[in-house]
Amino acid sequence: MKLPLLLAAVTLSAFAADAPIPTPETVVKTYTKKLTRLTDKPKSISAELAGMCTTIPADKKFGPHSRHFVHQYRNELAMAAKGNFPPGSVLVKEKLSPIEKDGGQLAVVYATGMIKQPAGTSPKSGDWLFFEIVEGKAETAKMEGCAGCHSGAKRDHVFTDVPKR
Repeated sequence: MKLPLLLAAVTLSAFAADAPIPTPETVVKTYTKKLTRLTDKPKSISAELAGMCTTIPADKKFGPHSRHFVHQYRNELAMAAKGNFPPGSVLVKEKLSPIEKDGGQLAVVYATGMIKQPAGTSPKSGDWLFFEIVEGKAETAKMEGCAGCHSGAKRDHVFTDVPKR
């Protein structure tokens, strides 16, 4: 019974090792279509957490410290990972906030992502490449702060687990 599980793990590891590592530019263009969204509805987060990654525009009706939400996305490699994430794992987080001009409808105001790189690529970041999505383009400059904050996560620089459905 243990042999089939071992063979499956070896096969998945071999496949992951041969799979090309996505680029931030590729992820930006395809994440909403090719990654699994983990959240059925936008998940409410604290203003403190929302502000750690960016300055989200202030909500004029309720102030800058209210009504922040996220959607989270992962690729198949990241979804299947049980321990550390294998190279090629992709995680994206969209930050949403109500837009007053649109009647308070939630809209994406910022998005960030992480792509796991081969072991030893960047030990300070846990071998993750951090990027932000700015006007539909990937930006990787000045992302050192992301690695510093994420180094405090319990699991491989990632704070969230796949929610149970």
